[in-house]
Amino acid sequence: MTPRFDPTKAILFDLARGQMRDDEGNARLNLPAALLVRLCEQAGPAAAQDFAQSLGSDVGRRIESRLGQHIKTASLEEWTDHLGGQLALLGLGDLSVERWGQALTFVVSSAPAGCTTFIGQLLGAALQRALARQVELVAFAEQSITKYLLVAPDTAAKVSALVQSGQGIGQVVEQLKQGAA
Repeated sequence: MTPRFDPTKAILFDLARGQMRDDEGNARLNLPAALLVRLCEQAGPAAAQDFAQSLGSDVGRRIESRLGQHIKTASLEEWTDHLGGQLALLGLGDLSVERWGQALTFVVSSAPAGCTTFIGQLLGAALQRALARQVELVAFAEQSITKYLLVAPDTAAKVSALVQSGQGIGQVVEQLKQGAA
């Protein structure tokens, strides 16, 4: 049986010492999301991407560790449970998944403002680490949620161009299905 995500003692607070630790004993921080966004903006796109991908790689490693021998057989729901749990521990929103035929979309709601690109890069790196497969996520912002379409790296630029031209996720998925993208 594949282990479920277990948030119990995922973050341990030692207020007497002013410390936070994760269940692996690593030091954690609790800071305002707006300050993280500001830091990433000041650092520039390359540094922000490196940070997001490094954090995502750690998330992928944690998922890999928790799923263990079940990593190759875990269902999409089990993956979403673990990936969503890790995202929630970081305070980066609530994750669900949608299928659009053959297309797979990760949906993030309740994310801090200004984190759309950061979250997409983090999720992509987490999946790459845990699955040992190159993937990219293209964001479709819709009111209070963002949908991230999972695509192969060679398709990402084409899909991003369609998004920039104003096409919605349904239109893009249809074009991918028809082989036009």
